[in-house]
Amino acid sequence: MSHSGRGRGRGRGEGRSELSREVVVSKALSYILRHAAEREGLKIDRHGYANVADLLAWRKLKSLKVTFPEILNAVSTSDKQRFGLLYKPPHSHDASETTTTPPTDPCKQDEHDSPTATATATATATAQALAANDPEPTHYLIRATQGHSIKTVEAASLLEKLSLPSANSSAPALPDTVVHGTYHAAWPLILASGGLRCMSRNHIHFATGPALSSVLPEGRGGSIVVRDRSAGAGAGGVISGMRTDAQILIYIDLKKALEAGVPFWRSENGVILSEGVDLGIGVVGAEPGVAGRKGVGLEFFDVVVERKNGLGVLWDREKGGLVLETPEWMLKARNPKGGARRGPYIFCSALEQLFNWYPTYNTPLSGLAVCSRLPSSVRDRILFHICFPDENQHG
Repeated sequence: MSHSGRGRGRGRGEGRSELSREVVVSKALSYILRHAAEREGLKIDRHGYANVADLLAWRKLKSLKVTFPEILNAVSTSDKQRFGLLYKPPHSHDASETTTTPPTDPCKQDEHDSPTATATATATATAQALAANDPEPTHYLIRATQGHSIKTVEAASLLEKLSLPSANSSAPALPDTVVHGTYHAAWPLILASGGLRCMSRNHIHFATGPALSSVLPEGRGGSIVVRDRSAGAGAGGVISGMRTDAQILIYIDLKKALEAGVPFWRSENGVILSEGVDLGIGVVGAEPGVAGRKGVGLEFFDVVVERKNGLGVLWDREKGGLVLETPEWMLKARNPKGGARRGPYIFCSALEQLFNWYPTYNTPLSGLAVCSRLPSSVRDRILFHICFPDENQHG
């Protein structure tokens, strides 16, 4: 095949491993459906759906010569169930509109046409769409199941709200584990900013594993099971909501957070999400009574574990919080190995923290706004890596 999916343009880097064609296509789909649909002129409804024919007409996919079967393959083979697919044949309501002139408007679907935001419903609808055996892309709608930064995509239409069980409630069971994976370079920033923040996305992402008992089998005071770096993702299975190379695991006290009014959601592919609540308290330079950026505060951290180097517990709610001062090497830590790929993302996060917490600034800035102040060559590379944060995997 002439287009092998190699790194190109802004994504090219010396010594970088080549991407498979499948990964290139999947990353491009994630980027447009999660972040860039409006900016690129792709019509997307409040549920996050776009017409597949319109998607194929997007300049990036056209330049890659992506085909309809490749999109179906990206949906069916996604290890983290990143995409949902709907089949809307011509006899379905409003599904027979043309797609390119004018573009199909997925926003014209009736409210009752929207599937329920559950993993089962999405999996069923996607399976039915993949089995339709209809070669006409105008008859299909596609969306990313989570990870959006597009503000017009409504969380409630994609996500299942988590709530505490009650006698009169039929709410689904809460996950036993809610954990956020991060890196050495980010931990000091998390402490300094008072908790986890959404950064440039709509939500903070959490996984439902690994369970704390598998990381600390002897309890919080016991030895830690250091992650086997050679095992790769296959050893523990793919965990939606966390990268396999996470160095620090932040376990959340979900019940305490829900009791305090912190919203949590479950995406269609099992990722736990939260936009957090205002964390104005303690913001450097903030005016009294002025809300800060939203996030999940340190008070909702249950236990934090460093698992790459075997440091063990860094934070323990039962012992009052921070139990291990951040070592000097972690304060100076760089991005993870293979870091030219994730470095700009962490750099952008650090810039965002700097602009948000430096006393001169009273208005929080997003990472993208910070990037806009940089030289175009630097900005383009950072933005590329925010959208494609790792060349071997994506969240």
